Amino acid sequence: MNGRILIVEDDRSFGTMLVKWFERNGYMATLCSGMTTARETLSKSEYELILSDLRLPDGDGIMLLSWLKEKGTDIPVIIMTGYGDVQTAVSAIKLGAFDYLEKPINPSLLNQKIKDVFETARTDKSSKIRKTNSQIPPDSSRSIVFGRSPLSVQMYAHINLVAPTQMAVMVIGESGTGKESVARMIHERSNRASGPFIAVDCGSLSLELAPSELFGHKKGSFTSAIENKTGFFAEACGGTLFLDEVGNLPYGVQMQMLRSLQEKKIRPVGTSSDIDVDVRIITATNEDLEKAIAEGRFREDLYHRLNEFIIQVPPLRACVSDVQRYANHFREEANKELDRHVVSISAEACMKLENYSWPGNLRELRNVIRRSVLFSVGDTITGESLPVLTEKKTGNDIKGDISLLREPDQEKEKIIEALERVKGNKTKAAMLLQIDRKTLYNKIHLYGIGL
Repeated sequence: MNGRILIVEDDRSFGTMLVKWFERNGYMATLCSGMTTARETLSKSEYELILSDLRLPDGDGIMLLSWLKEKGTDIPVIIMTGYGDVQTAVSAIKLGAFDYLEKPINPSLLNQKIKDVFETARTDKSSKIRKTNSQIPPDSSRSIVFGRSPLSVQMYAHINLVAPTQMAVMVIGESGTGKESVARMIHERSNRASGPFIAVDCGSLSLELAPSELFGHKKGSFTSAIENKTGFFAEACGGTLFLDEVGNLPYGVQMQMLRSLQEKKIRPVGTSSDIDVDVRIITATNEDLEKAIAEGRFREDLYHRLNEFIIQVPPLRACVSDVQRYANHFREEANKELDRHVVSISAEACMKLENYSWPGNLRELRNVIRRSVLFSVGDTITGESLPVLTEKKTGNDIKGDISLLREPDQEKEKIIEALERVKGNKTKAAMLLQIDRKTLYNKIHLYGIGL
C-alpha cells in the first residue's frame, strides 16, 4: 500500500467511487460522511492524508482544519470545493490545507496532487511544517512584511500551492513590485531551501556571452576564456535558478535554454560532453511575452516550458489597504540605515500615500519613505515631510473596480468589459478581475467569449 487516506464526503456514491479509485491505485482509503465521524476515526487511527469536501452535513472542511490545528496534528489536507471558489481555497490554505481541488474532480490532477503530498512528506519535516501550517510564514532573519489585501493574500496562497512542487514558475508583474522577493519565497518554502538561490538579470546577458554565463566554459574555448568557468546552471544545482526579466534573453540562446530544461543537461562552451544538472527554474518578467512571441522575439515552446505555473504580483495601487503597512516597514528599515528615530506616520501623510497611484510600486514607496525619514524634523513623518507625489495616470493603470472577487455576479459581462479595457491582453485582464490567468482562460472557454 502506498499510504492511508481518509475521505470525508457526505455524497456516499461519490465517496465510494473515490475509495475504489484509491484502492485501484494502491492506497488504503476510509470513507467518513461528516466531520463528527471524521474526528472519531482520526482519534482511533493514523492517516497520512485527508481528502475532505468543503461542505459537510455537520460542519465544513474549514472547521475540520481548525480542529486539526487545535490538536496540533500535521496531517496534510486537500479540500474539495466548487468551481472557482478562490476565496475558500485561500481560507483553507491559511488554516494549513496542503492544496485544494475543484469539483468535478479530474483523476489525473488528483493523482498528481496525491503524489505531491507524499513527495513532500519525504522531505525535511520542519521545512514541510513551515510551508503548510501557515498562510504567512514565521519571521526569519531576513526582514520582510506581508500584505493583507485580497490580491496579496491570493498571491501568497498561490506561492504556498506551488512551492512544494518542482514546477517551473513564471512571476509576472510591473517593475518595482518585488518579483525577486516572490521567487525567494518560493525557494525558501520548497524542498530546495537548503540549496543555492542564484539570481540572474537576463538583460545583462549579451548574445555572445550568454552561453558562457549560463552554461560555463572550458579554459581556452575562446580568446578571453583564461580559466574554466562554472555557469549559473551548475552554480544553482540542487537549488533554484531565478531568471529575472527573462523576456530579454537573447533569441539565439533560447533554444539552448529549452534543451537544457527538457533534458536536464548542460554543455559548457568548448566541451563535447553534457553535464547533468538538477535545477528548478523561476522566471520573472514585466513584459507581455505573448506579444513578444507574436513579434518573433521569444520562442513559444520555451514560453510554455517556463510558465507551468504563473504567479501575478499585483501593482501597489491595487492593494491600497497594504500601503500603510509597507510604509511603516520601510520607515523602520530607513531608521536603521540612516540612524534616525522616526516612530510614526501621521494620518495626513498616510492619506496622501494611499491616494497616490505608485507607478514605481514598492520600489518607489521605499524611496519616498527613506527620503521622508531623512527630512523629518521630529519623530513623525508628516504631510510636509513627503515629497510632492505627482500623479502619472496612464491608460495602462489597472484598477480593481470590476473585480470578480468583490463582484461575482454577471461574470461574463465583467470579463468582456475587462478584456475590452485592456485591448484583449489576458494577463492584464486577469489582474483587473483579480483572478489568476488560468482561471480567466477557463471562464472565457466556459462562456464562449470570442477574442
